[in-house]
Amino acid sequence: MADEPKKIPNIRTLKTDAERFMKEKNISSLDIARSAYAAGGGYLPEPARLSIYKIIAFSAVIVILLGTGGYFIYKFWSQMPRSPVIEISKPYPQFFPVEDERVLEFSEAVPGTLLETLKTELGKSLRFDTVIHFQIKLIKNLGGERFLESAEFIKTLKWRPPQAFLDNTLPEFNPLIIYGQESKSLGVIFKVKNFERALASLFDWERTMHLDFAPFLSQEDLKNISRFSFQDEIIKNNDARVLKNAQGKIILGYVIFNKQYVIISTSREGLETILSRLITLPPR
Repeated sequence: MADEPKKIPNIRTLKTDAERFMKEKNISSLDIARSAYAAGGGYLPEPARLSIYKIIAFSAVIVILLGTGGYFIYKFWSQMPRSPVIEISKPYPQFFPVEDERVLEFSEAVPGTLLETLKTELGKSLRFDTVIHFQIKLIKNLGGERFLESAEFIKTLKWRPPQAFLDNTLPEFNPLIIYGQESKSLGVIFKVKNFERALASLFDWERTMHLDFAPFLSQEDLKNISRFSFQDEIIKNNDARVLKNAQGKIILGYVIFNKQYVIISTSREGLETILSRLITLPPR
């Protein structure tokens, strides 16, 4: 038997390996080219680009949710009740020595109690030649407390002096009750900035001053009071302006001591007592 010719063995080449790989993986040469292009810095395949878009969209949704949540947390926090600010102030000093000093407290919600408390103190019976100085303390609705300034004291009692008087008045003042031998009187000392303006505004206030101080006057003193007017008087060598009733008794008057302190009182005895103590020991 003749010898059969020998078969030439198959030689592996890059092409045959690639064909076998594509056949086994069921891919085309286009797919291989695309992968090689992407690996070399070209555009990513379509599926990869879509995943980037999804990441961006998902991130935007997260940002929106965080922003919305933050806004509602801020609104909730801003509407929560906060702790009240505790307001405290110092009392004003006495303009002259007195027998006693007391604090009168009243609520911001019920300002009318201040007037009633002063009338109650005025109705007490103490030994004569006694002067009580009151510090007026306001209790705030939301917590805290402070001492009233002069303008606030006037407003709380619903007095109606000219605006020029209020503008010329310093915050410190002394409300007093003077227990005399013949009378019990309310007295107030205001410290003013300018003597001439104070005097002019007091002249203007004379027309209605008796109405403001009426709660501290007796019914007998108020009879026919509108028929009378203020007149000049000398009290303790100081020029004063006084209002007298039908019997000639001083029921209201004022004087400016040392061109700086306006003294108002509901009796001659009250004016005399305050002036005597200021003359003996003038305020510094």
